[in-house]
Amino acid sequence: MKKRILLTVTVVLTAAIFIHSAMPADMSSDESGFILRLFEKLAEIFHAPSVFNEYTIRKFAHFTEFGVFGFFLSWTVREYCGGFKGQIFKVLFFLLSTPVADETIQYFSEGRSSQVKDVLLDFSGAVTGFAALALIAAVIQRLRKRREDPI
Repeated sequence: MKKRILLTVTVVLTAAIFIHSAMPADMSSDESGFILRLFEKLAEIFHAPSVFNEYTIRKFAHFTEFGVFGFFLSWTVREYCGGFKGQIFKVLFFLLSTPVADETIQYFSEGRSSQVKDVLLDFSGAVTGFAALALIAAVIQRLRKRREDPI
């Protein structure tokens, strides 16, 4: 059951990424503008300077959505394959091919463009998600081992 849920979440995240890529530029800009206004309101509430603009919001969104994607894709592979041993190149392939597909979709979307730097940003986010999962898994494994072998 856990495997199916993870696979479903990973597929839904991938679909959401691709759907956002297919959005026309004006819709994407409206969405980014909404998030920017939200961040500006939060900065105002906390009496903090607003350091965001639409560009930084978009790049932050790219990195974050691919970070979440990388986390869940890695977790799914880990569950289906019993770990990462021997699977690292498969994981990295999917963590890179998804941003490439994402930017290819954007290339054909109205008013949008495809950027190599976005592929690199997305891949960096995905690898960060993978690294976060690997770190969490290592900590959990170490805690379990300590529990089993008390000194």
